[in-house]
Amino acid sequence: MTLEQVSNSVEKHLQGTDHFVVAVEMRPGGKVIVEVDNDRAITLQELADLNKAVREDLGTEADEHEFQFSSPGMGRPFKVDRQYQKHTGRLVKVDLVDGRTLEGKLERFDGANVDLRIQHPSKVKGRLPKLDADITTIPFKEIKSTKASITFN
Repeated sequence: MTLEQVSNSVEKHLQGTDHFVVAVEMRPGGKVIVEVDNDRAITLQELADLNKAVREDLGTEADEHEFQFSSPGMGRPFKVDRQYQKHTGRLVKVDLVDGRTLEGKLERFDGANVDLRIQHPSKVKGRLPKLDADITTIPFKEIKSTKASITFN
């Protein structure tokens, strides 16, 4: 069984759904990791159904492997463009290749640039951070990683 066979099977079973593949990896010891996301949220039942369908597709070869289907973790960097689209309008943390980190509201992503309204901490204790009125455009090639920000109100 190859990575391509697993990827093709996963893609086939996601056609016509709102789900999208984030990553498919084969690790030593026969472990296969599949990350799938959705523009809303993917349920455990949907992941279980996908696991079953892919295993049936791959036949007896799948019995020799341990499959792990999951959604990408909140604190994990984005791996595919569609994750940027999913998080448009939400807070993200952007690590730049020059070492700086920016946090703000993701306004737009077009594949080449990320438009961000940068968030600045309040100087008054207890007040919420403020977002810039202006949008900062960051060329995608200058971004090391982007993650969804977790906020607690």
